[in-house]
Amino acid sequence: MSGKPWKVTYFNGRGRAESTRIVLTEAGVPFEDIRINKEKWDAMKESTPTHTLPILETDEGIVLSQSSAILRYLGRRFGMYNGDVMEEYRIDLVMNIIDDLVDKILIPALFEKDPLIKAEKMKKVEGEDLTGYLKLLSRELQAGGHGFFVGTELTIADVKVFTVLENMTSDFPETMAKWDDLREFKERIASRPKIAEWIKKRPNTWF
Repeated sequence: MSGKPWKVTYFNGRGRAESTRIVLTEAGVPFEDIRINKEKWDAMKESTPTHTLPILETDEGIVLSQSSAILRYLGRRFGMYNGDVMEEYRIDLVMNIIDDLVDKILIPALFEKDPLIKAEKMKKVEGEDLTGYLKLLSRELQAGGHGFFVGTELTIADVKVFTVLENMTSDFPETMAKWDDLREFKERIASRPKIAEWIKKRPNTWF
């Protein structure tokens, strides 16, 4: 590494940036955790690669965008996305399940501004929508067979699932209580020494 500091820029939340933060943490890479407000984002948005957050500035000064693309870059660089073709496919499969869950189900409910409509959406998510996605995730975790979604070591798929399960455990506790395997997976990832230390020191945010 060149010695330049890595920089992760996102809003003051876990959100789409938390997987990047955790991969860097697990890889032992120090980084600047830059958290900005809407006004700062409005001022800098047009200068970013795809006008989206998070962005990652590498130790080489390269600015990367799009959370899944960033994860794959980091995974290749730090050995968390490098297996045979089928293993990489299965990593992508799990990550795409999470993307669908977040974009189609969780975000529309969690970020609804009207409190009455939000309550209705949250009830529908917990009562109807989550089960199918959790069943898929449970199936893929069992297919992994070693306590990870793919292979015998931590991959970017595990990290991405973990960050979403963190939110779901607090937002949809009744549903998550029914899935012992996913809850145990989340707790196992959270107990890894470097990740546990990060969780202790990171800001306490609602998302």
